[in-house]
Amino acid sequence: MKNLLLVSLFTFITLSVQGATRELSFSQTVLENVDDSKSYDEDYFTISKITVTEIEINDELVWAPQYLGFDKNLGEVIMVVDKLIALGKKIWTIVEAGKPVVNVNMGAPISVLPKTEDGDAVAFYDMDSWNMPMAKTYKVEYKNGFGMNVISFDYTVNFQYGGKYNDKGAYITGLNVQASNTSVSWGFNFDAKSQLMSIVNHGTKDSPVAGAMVRIEYTAKSVLRQISTSESFHVNGLGRIQAMQ
Repeated sequence: MKNLLLVSLFTFITLSVQGATRELSFSQTVLENVDDSKSYDEDYFTISKITVTEIEINDELVWAPQYLGFDKNLGEVIMVVDKLIALGKKIWTIVEAGKPVVNVNMGAPISVLPKTEDGDAVAFYDMDSWNMPMAKTYKVEYKNGFGMNVISFDYTVNFQYGGKYNDKGAYITGLNVQASNTSVSWGFNFDAKSQLMSIVNHGTKDSPVAGAMVRIEYTAKSVLRQISTSESFHVNGLGRIQAMQ
């Protein structure tokens, strides 16, 4: 096999909803410097479809970082918008070398809280009326040219919502993305990370409703291709999670 030139092959799949399943658009890049002394089955090492399906959460407890004590460490300031301030860690790894990253020392999960006139966040212990954690789990599956699932994993978005300050507003705390049940077939590598992209006020200046946009980026690689894709979701202080098209 001759060395493959670096060529970008873009595969665009319209984001569609079939029940609770949607397809993601993705790009594939042909890798250079492939070992030409070996032969490879391109159908096996090439991705044809990436799907995301919402699945039911088991009765087992979802790890909730919001219980680790936010009054002690809310993390660094990430963003400030109007009367909202986001704290925590802006970017975090959820899958590394095909394995879920479970590390309670990853840094504080994201909180979107009231901002004081001095520019600081209102102390968490001065807030009340928090609802029980909200969580949704999704399964991501990569199919190759044979229709085989060569990469799959679950991720769970969880957060606590509805917190009030002086009986006003609806804020967010403990926003986090966790991976589980990761399966990566022979010949593939897989990594994923999450990032806070923006925060917004869905309410009024007097009674803000916090919103946060998070993007998950996936990078898969076979001996022939590098596959990149991402998806975004939006959560708010009223307990809603919305995948963005």
